[in-house]
Amino acid sequence: MKKFGILANPAKHSLSPVMFNAAFKEAGIDAQYGVFDIVESGLEEFFEQVKHEPISGLSVSLPYKEVVGRFINVVDEDAEKIGAVNTIVNKGGFLYGYNTDFLGSNQALVDSCGELQGRKVVVMGAGGAARGVVYGLLKKGAEVSVYNRSKAKAEELCKVLGEVFGVELVFGDLEEMRLASGDIFIQTSSIWTAQEVVDPDEALMLFPDSFVGGFNVVMDIAYKPLKTPLLEMAERLGNQIVTGEKMLLNQALLQFELFTGKKAPKKVMEDVLNENLVH
Repeated sequence: MKKFGILANPAKHSLSPVMFNAAFKEAGIDAQYGVFDIVESGLEEFFEQVKHEPISGLSVSLPYKEVVGRFINVVDEDAEKIGAVNTIVNKGGFLYGYNTDFLGSNQALVDSCGELQGRKVVVMGAGGAARGVVYGLLKKGAEVSVYNRSKAKAEELCKVLGEVFGVELVFGDLEEMRLASGDIFIQTSSIWTAQEVVDPDEALMLFPDSFVGGFNVVMDIAYKPLKTPLLEMAERLGNQIVTGEKMLLNQALLQFELFTGKKAPKKVMEDVLNENLVH
């Protein structure tokens, strides 16, 4: 039996195991997908385990998308440009790194609101997920600005990806974000996963009606709960919303193909994902 799993810390919230295990069963693949909740100091030892146990493939989530590159033998062109890896495939102890986030987020957006060319998009967050989202948007010809609690990290992301595409990206901190506007707002930070309970007043302060109401489409890549406080606000204000499980599903379909070389059973993965979402 082949082993796969999600590498994250914390990892218990992930719905990837139910999706992949259902997909393996449907495709008749003798494989098990588990959870690898590893602290950062244990990563080196864990990757030795990956190579020798072996573990055939990994989905990589928070907070490791930007750091696992140093344990990988070959990083594909998109993942290298993004500076983040969310998929690892083990071929005989040789580890290959990929990024399916940018394709997953683009697909979720295109399915919901059409083409992205020329759209003005404001992104909150500057971690590994944000890197994939911004890269995908720029590939599609969108105009992107990035805002983050740490302005320096937003600046670094914009510098790296701006150089890749030959464009200058606007960046700022969260106070500056509240003055921004555009067609689409995408929340990519760990704000909802980092704390069990979110103070509604804090959410209102972060995302005042005057800010949220300035966008046509609001997307949040978090999917627990499915309608985050941000998306509840956006819906109340009449915005079109894009929930986080859409990006999760789309990037997982691509991961399945990288893991197995087979087309993913989309309906099975989508159905089991929807059954396990917290509404």
